[in-house]
Amino acid sequence: MKAVFDNKTSVELLCREMKEYYTDFNYSLEDFEKNIPAADRKAREKILSSIAGISNSKPYMPQPLLKARLHELIADNFVPRIFTHSPFFFEMGMRHPYNWGTPNDSYIQPGSWLHQHFAIKGPIVELAPFNRHSKPSEQTGITLWGIVNSGFDIDHHCLGYTKLLRTGINGIINEVKKQQKSELSEKQQVELEAMLISCQALIRVAERFREKAAEMLPQAKDSDVRENLEMICQAASNIPANPPENFYEGLAMLLFLRETVGPLESMGISVMGHPDRMLASLYEKDIARGILTYEKAEDLIAKWMLPSDIRTFAREREWPETSSCITLGGCDEEGKVVWNDITRIFIEMHRKYDLMNPKLNCRMSAASPMEYLDIISECVLQGHNNFALLNDDILIPANIRYGKTEKDARRYVNGGCQETMCEGVEHSAGAYYYFCMPQVMHLFFSARNVDLKGNYTEARKVLPPKMNPEEVNSFDIFYRQFLTALIHTMKQGAKCLSARGRVYRNINPCPLLSSMLEGCIENALDYTAGGAKYNLSGITLVGLGDVINSLNAVKKAVFEEKWLSLAEFQQAVSSNWENLEVLRQRIIRLPRYGHGNREVDELAARFCADIAATVRQIPNERGEYFQPSFFVYWSFYHMGVCTGATPDGRKQGEMFCQGVAPHRVNAPQSLTDVFRSVSTVDFRDFPGNAVLDIQLPASRGIPVEAMVSCIKTFCKLGGPTLQFNCVDIKKLKAAQEKPEEHEDLIVRVAGMSARFVRLEKHVQDEIIQRALYSI
Repeated sequence: MKAVFDNKTSVELLCREMKEYYTDFNYSLEDFEKNIPAADRKAREKILSSIAGISNSKPYMPQPLLKARLHELIADNFVPRIFTHSPFFFEMGMRHPYNWGTPNDSYIQPGSWLHQHFAIKGPIVELAPFNRHSKPSEQTGITLWGIVNSGFDIDHHCLGYTKLLRTGINGIINEVKKQQKSELSEKQQVELEAMLISCQALIRVAERFREKAAEMLPQAKDSDVRENLEMICQAASNIPANPPENFYEGLAMLLFLRETVGPLESMGISVMGHPDRMLASLYEKDIARGILTYEKAEDLIAKWMLPSDIRTFAREREWPETSSCITLGGCDEEGKVVWNDITRIFIEMHRKYDLMNPKLNCRMSAASPMEYLDIISECVLQGHNNFALLNDDILIPANIRYGKTEKDARRYVNGGCQETMCEGVEHSAGAYYYFCMPQVMHLFFSARNVDLKGNYTEARKVLPPKMNPEEVNSFDIFYRQFLTALIHTMKQGAKCLSARGRVYRNINPCPLLSSMLEGCIENALDYTAGGAKYNLSGITLVGLGDVINSLNAVKKAVFEEKWLSLAEFQQAVSSNWENLEVLRQRIIRLPRYGHGNREVDELAARFCADIAATVRQIPNERGEYFQPSFFVYWSFYHMGVCTGATPDGRKQGEMFCQGVAPHRVNAPQSLTDVFRSVSTVDFRDFPGNAVLDIQLPASRGIPVEAMVSCIKTFCKLGGPTLQFNCVDIKKLKAAQEKPEEHEDLIVRVAGMSARFVRLEKHVQDEIIQRALYSI
């Protein structure tokens, strides 16, 4: 942390207390097991042996009930850890410190016992040509991540916070009991019984924290510590069983739910809430009653955010992904603008303590107050590169187009980075199926055959069909053949994911999480099986600009200007442009996506519309369909490494365009041109989101007014999500030479921020090489 922690404030004391506790674990996964405190180790062993005994003695116990029994065991045996300088309670000691709930094969966390004990056994042959981690990855690598694990998204989840804050867990329990009286099948009754047991276990977890705080009170001599323990005793007696009675309890409930449900369910709960919308009324009542001040709210919010930064070792790790995010701003369910003291305090405290987590996903629109955009702009221009700015005017209509009600759509949040979901009614699985479009272009266009190593006879059937130059006598035919190849491969990947997803619901059902999502109680069905109100899945399309540039290169060079035959072009790409640098540079100088060229932009709009129309018809494993996005995280780099040459002049192994940004090779000079290109695509067809990353030169003294104007222009032109990285390239290069002098440099990598000096050199170089734009 920066020098702001030098004084022994309560925030500083909390920071030190958490660091002392979590450092004992060591942030290395390999060393985690040997550093677990003895009490936690004993609790883990008892939980794991008990659940194994239950499973062995009752082998036919339905999985939902087995999972609920596991929740009971954890609730009864975990060791509550209370930080005396915080009024919040959340640490159960049931996971690695920087894990937010997802299962990990490197160590055992009790909540993931079902996931690991009943894991999908053996490879599915059809996955081989898709997964970049499989043996033939050097030839293929079309998709990423989701197929590597379980085929089901075990991360990027959001709880139904709005409803929980209104009814408490007791309200959920009452709903379950009422539904149990309906005429239901035996399986449905089992689902409801599991939800009931799990909800009761969660209340027991809170009771254990209350008991621990009460036990510590007699020994507390410091007045601040006593106050914190008393607050915990009071809050844990009320929440999460009942709705919070004040602003502090509202914050405490959000943090408690996020930090406990994840490790109980072995699912990543990425979203920490939309606090300035959810807690506004509690804040206003407390201010009016005189029991809360602005300054006290600052202290509470700072301590609320601190754990997700300290606990996760975000400042020490090479890749500090924590998947921890909050949503701010935007609008409420009625469409009223959200901008209040809570919004301001979250941003101010995030900047004051130089935090990287939780990630700040700030919703905006044409109606956003100038004051709101001012404070965001000031932060970015000061180097606080932690914001994703999401356009309500695009993302709300996009969700409505996909069948969601306007009220539900207005409640959208972001599940880990910028992928969207409607809070409390769905899990959109928006970041587990990354699809590499340039690799399909390479496999389609190249004359080289793919040599799948091993017994992959069936796998060959799912590779994209190859282009035959003799059959292509117009660009329209070429375009339609490529689109057919792309869609074929995309559908095959979705089919494989869905097959594994249907298995996963029988491995690790989530009765607690399901009870918190609208639809699951009514349907008496786990959300993993499609019980939620909405059950869409996401497909993340990587390499948009590369595909558009490739299509336009073929269109211009072969069919319009006719200075290259299709066969010659195919040979050039197949040879990875060997000894053809002059030709390659001529291709690169052709009109490209992002330069504001009307013809290229129209091609991009056509392609995006065609893809969106197809994706929304591809079925998933939960009874609904996929929704597309251009949220690409850092896959533009690591998918590029295993992708062959493409017709846009890109060589094998080179990175792709980032999200919906233009390529950095022969990058456009004007940000206006970039916005104009982006504006031609109807991003209301992409509810999963689409992100434009822009790097700004910190050394040029950009006025706040210019930054605000840039954001408003982006919104007006129909841009979906905007991320700024404001950096001084000279300072970044100096930091590579003398990292000890630049410890506090924070950069936006993709869907996360990081300390520049902790990143691996190839990541640092990628950031330095990004195109710089002036405003």
